[in-house]
Amino acid sequence: MRDKYSKSNINNVSGNIFNAPTNIVAGNNYSKEAEEDKVASYTPEPVWRSPITMAMLSWMGFIISLIGLFPIYKMFESVINLITNKSIKVDLNNNIYIIIFAVLFILFVLVLCLRNITKKETRHPLFFNYAISGLGRKITIEKIHIDKCPICGGTMKYFNKAVEWRDITYSDGRTKREVTKKVSALQCKRNSNHWYEVDPAADKLK
Repeated sequence: MRDKYSKSNINNVSGNIFNAPTNIVAGNNYSKEAEEDKVASYTPEPVWRSPITMAMLSWMGFIISLIGLFPIYKMFESVINLITNKSIKVDLNNNIYIIIFAVLFILFVLVLCLRNITKKETRHPLFFNYAISGLGRKITIEKIHIDKCPICGGTMKYFNKAVEWRDITYSDGRTKREVTKKVSALQCKRNSNHWYEVDPAADKLK
């Protein structure tokens, strides 16, 4: 049975985004009218509705930031002692405080990301066609069920697709490609040219 929030919208035609329940209009990859009229569809199925709300994430972020002040102080204690003309003691345990701070920082960034998802009530790809959603101001893990590719009938996947990048050339001649933009997308595994941008805010708010 489909979830009440399962009707999702997509996509991009000639630079415009069109929203229609569970239907995705083919993008600019094809010039034939028959191919442009083809649509793809997916259905999100909630597999875990967490009790984590935006309010809880706000409090978690505040508490983590307060706790993080302690390792920051310990890391710069020698500098503070120098400024206050106190004797400087070398503490080999400072490495522990650095590790604690690093862990707290990672947790803080994670909480901020989750809070942003619940605030905007958007859906984002995880892996293996799973997604994280903030609809209803709560964190929900969903399984994305995707219909066959409307163009060739191939199996499709849901993921973050790189759509913009830049090539960086180093002094030794090496070249590295750096991704500058990713979008949520459905892409055919049979032909990677068959892909559709997914609107992360496809579900209409109530």
